[in-house]
Amino acid sequence: MRRRISDFPRIEGYIRISEDELKADLKAGNTLYRQFNQFEPSSTTRVQHLRLMPPIVVDLGELVGLIYRSDKWQPGHPRSYIHRLQTPPRLVCNVEGTQLYIVGGNYHITDRGIEG
Repeated sequence: MRRRISDFPRIEGYIRISEDELKADLKAGNTLYRQFNQFEPSSTTRVQHLRLMPPIVVDLGELVGLIYRSDKWQPGHPRSYIHRLQTPPRLVCNVEGTQLYIVGGNYHITDRGIEG
């Protein structure tokens, strides 16, 4: 039997995690940052934003590439990086058209950058 939307609990977009999970995630995030950038993070910021993708999204197409600016490998000297994705994820947005999401694909963040 299919459940109606009203049968699901109300989700406000925030997931509570234990202090131990938070510390483990912080450590993993710092490790990945060091591997990707080749230097220590200057700060760590806890942000509050919706972490859940809405149940209905609009498919905008394949995300065949990314362009971003980072000072990875050269602290204080940002450069632009262009990546063509070999197995592209989908680019989708919320129904209001105000938030983008990257869904699927086959890529990894490594010490060499974004691969895949």
